[in-house]
Amino acid sequence: MRPSRYPFRRPMFAIVATLALSPVSAFAQSGSAAPTTPPLSASLTGLARAEYEAGKLLYQDGDFQNALVKFQRVHELSHDGRLLWNIAVCEKNLRHYTRVLATLDRYLLDAGPLLSAADRQEAKDLVDAARPLVSALRVTVTEPGAEILVDDTLVGTSPLAAPVLLDLGKRRVHVQKAGFKPFDLPMEVAGGTALTITAELARDVHQGRVTVKAGLKDLIAVDGKAMGQGKWEGPLPSGGHTLRVTAPGMAAYQSEVLVQDDKSREILVALNPLPKPSNTSTLLWISGGAALVVGAVIGGAFLFQSKPRADVDGTLGTFPLSYGGR
Repeated sequence: MRPSRYPFRRPMFAIVATLALSPVSAFAQSGSAAPTTPPLSASLTGLARAEYEAGKLLYQDGDFQNALVKFQRVHELSHDGRLLWNIAVCEKNLRHYTRVLATLDRYLLDAGPLLSAADRQEAKDLVDAARPLVSALRVTVTEPGAEILVDDTLVGTSPLAAPVLLDLGKRRVHVQKAGFKPFDLPMEVAGGTALTITAELARDVHQGRVTVKAGLKDLIAVDGKAMGQGKWEGPLPSGGHTLRVTAPGMAAYQSEVLVQDDKSREILVALNPLPKPSNTSTLLWISGGAALVVGAVIGGAFLFQSKPRADVDGTLGTFPLSYGGR
């Protein structure tokens, strides 16, 4: 069964139609083997032969994904480079054109001695048809050692030695490195073009932004450190912080502030005057003072009173009594 040929340099719509509809054979058999080499079907034995036949049935039934799995398994068992043609054609039907190109490069290299001139030409024709459906993307990353993924598949680490090949259609480029915020870019790839992107990785700093607005002369402090008067705005590490606002003659304000990653919050603070002394306290003070004064006066009177006269020994004496004395 000989594979069909692909013409060179077709318009894009014709190339797409050719790749989608052409009845390319997935089976590298007697017609595509060099004259001195036995056909692939005759070279395989045991489990490899059984898996190969299963792959053929799946391919003929249009189940290209599972046919691909079978042919890959046969290649692992037999190490016959001709299986790479079967794999490439399955990838073509799955519209994985970058994989078609990579697989055909290996096919021409690994199976070279086993291929006829027609086999090589057929592979080159398929390469020429698939190449306009692939774009080359050059990725520049501001940090070395970052992982570069395309559609969740790792394609290398920065800096890349060569451009990355992308299938046409919607693609997503993702760049990541520990300690940095990831870079993510969806793209629409037209095919047949050269693309360039620069991934700028910013350090992954866990912090948020806080704005405190208070009275004009109020002193603002965060975690015991003075930040300014009246208004303060700035970044703080994520987590809990103590906010304190004070002013002379005013009751102090203190609160715990929770800062979240990449979030901003505004805090308005209005201080209240300190309470004035009550009338009861004043009366108690006055009464207490008056009592002290009275006590002092009385104490002074006793202090300065004359000393009592001492008793004198002797007799009272005799004298006449009036009014009826006997």
